[in-house]
Amino acid sequence: VLDVFCGCGGNSIAFARLNNNGEKKEDDNDVQQQDAPRVKVIAVDNNLSRLKMAANNARIYGIDKEDIVFIHADAVEVLNCYNKGARSGNEDSSTRKDSANDTFAGFALGGIELLPDNVDGIFLSPPWGGMDYGNSGGKAGFDPVSSITVESTLEDGAVRNEENAKTTVTTNGGELLSISAKAVLKTSKQEGAIAYFLPRNTNGISMGQIAVASGIEGCFEMEQNVVNGKVKTVTAYFGQGVECLL
Repeated sequence: VLDVFCGCGGNSIAFARLNNNGEKKEDDNDVQQQDAPRVKVIAVDNNLSRLKMAANNARIYGIDKEDIVFIHADAVEVLNCYNKGARSGNEDSSTRKDSANDTFAGFALGGIELLPDNVDGIFLSPPWGGMDYGNSGGKAGFDPVSSITVESTLEDGAVRNEENAKTTVTTNGGELLSISAKAVLKTSKQEGAIAYFLPRNTNGISMGQIAVASGIEGCFEMEQNVVNGKVKTVTAYFGQGVECLL
């Protein structure tokens, strides 16, 4: 699972803890849980301090060091490293950081050279655009295209010794889904999945339009996340595996 906006690690740790569920439960579901694949989490953030906090939090929660790898890189840069779930080989070696052998709190921490060859799913939890996201367009007016902006700093290998070597690229919430779809979804094999974590007032029609524009076929699901009887957030699921469950 590729978590490209891991922040301080809350979601990445939750994914990794799924591995512990099958080890501690002793009931009729034991055989099914033992046969479940082990979750490997690739936690990405462009802020090294946050990434180290995430690693420390993973240690506190007792996560196995083999279950999470921490990557210091931009989300868009990492997503562009994949095509249909496999490493595309298109990344510029000049963007790679020199921290491949580093560890923090017992976990591997480095640059894109630590990315695995394949990924099965992508979890998107980008910044929502500031404190006023809940007031954007009313109860069902949050549009990821106009409300979400992700800035990525990319290094131009051809001019990396010059002052203008770094270029800032802006990606909106719709483009983010499109890049993710190309990175992980394999329509012919009905493999790959994307989970997009969004505010509770996200416009479902807008999400459908974004999915179509991203080339995502079939249905998608929007799940309301309820705490104490109140809807707090929604998660949109995309991919052939999601469609089969509907």
